[in-house]
Amino acid sequence: MKSINLSDLDRLVVGALLAHPRATQAQVGHAVRSSEATVSRRMSRLFRSGLLRVTGVLDDEASHRARSLFVRLRCSPGAAHRAALKLAQWKETGSVKLLTGSIDCVAEIGYTSNEHLLHLMMEELPRLDGVVATSSNQVIRRFSTPHSWNPGLLPEPALQTLHAARLDHWNEHPYPAAAPPLSSLEEQLVELLTADGRRGWQELADSCGVTPSTARRRVESLMSRGILRMRTVIEPEHIGLPVNAFVWLSINPTQLGAAGEVLARHPDVLMIAATTGDRNLCGEIALASDAALYDFLSGTVGSLPGLLHADVAVGLRTVKRAGKILPEPADDDRGDVASQTSSAARAHTPSRSDD
Repeated sequence: MKSINLSDLDRLVVGALLAHPRATQAQVGHAVRSSEATVSRRMSRLFRSGLLRVTGVLDDEASHRARSLFVRLRCSPGAAHRAALKLAQWKETGSVKLLTGSIDCVAEIGYTSNEHLLHLMMEELPRLDGVVATSSNQVIRRFSTPHSWNPGLLPEPALQTLHAARLDHWNEHPYPAAAPPLSSLEEQLVELLTADGRRGWQELADSCGVTPSTARRRVESLMSRGILRMRTVIEPEHIGLPVNAFVWLSINPTQLGAAGEVLARHPDVLMIAATTGDRNLCGEIALASDAALYDFLSGTVGSLPGLLHADVAVGLRTVKRAGKILPEPADDDRGDVASQTSSAARAHTPSRSDD
């Protein structure tokens, strides 16, 4: 992953693509108040660097293909990194992160049946070298996901305009009781958009041997039904949010929904979900500093309705996010990232320069 310095305009472009991952250059230009030519150059630079990507996500729950589970690992000294790398190789893992605290690693795993889950938990996990204990929390309701993450990079009117232009479900909706199976063409389109969520209709059509109108109609149908969702992926540290953490909360069950909705509306929350297990509300947060983490825990979490207990573990490294294993940072890049994020956190006034 190439390290680059993000300007104020770059951050606005990232904010626009978080709000609408398949927004046209004209839509992004209008949102950030810049020309299409400038936006095109900035977007190309961001995508080439590897800091930013857009992916299509087949919603397993909406399509009734799979269910999700958060797995926490405790490892023997020196074994956590190796275990996380092995876990990231599993096709079932969507995300894997190394943490500091009582938990060494957390992963989100998708499973298709109880037998599949039994195999993963009772046979595959124990085979990971150095794992000394595991715990898990099954996702039973999502209050927010990274599809709707809004870190506050864009003014609210521009954000609402971009949200209104989306066809896919950027926020959480009740899942349909049944979903028809995908056709072979739809499977192919989903696979192409998973690899690159900004592929155009002509490129999709050429790859599938259909007309652009057919490709567009099928994709838009999948989006409108909530089966295919688009997501812009960037590590929070690149936009001035270097403190990435996971929270596991125990909430009085009668107030679980209210607490989940409070956190879903908070800009520091990437995702929050109701779960089974020893904790019934789990999520990921991204903040600008340790002081901001303190404020979030003491203020937002501390005042949640029905709060009984809270655990927090700060992320050390993202090994896998949104289904993609991330390259290991070079030693000389780590200082650059810290410099970028600190300067980004100090930036408040967007620049309107053309280049």
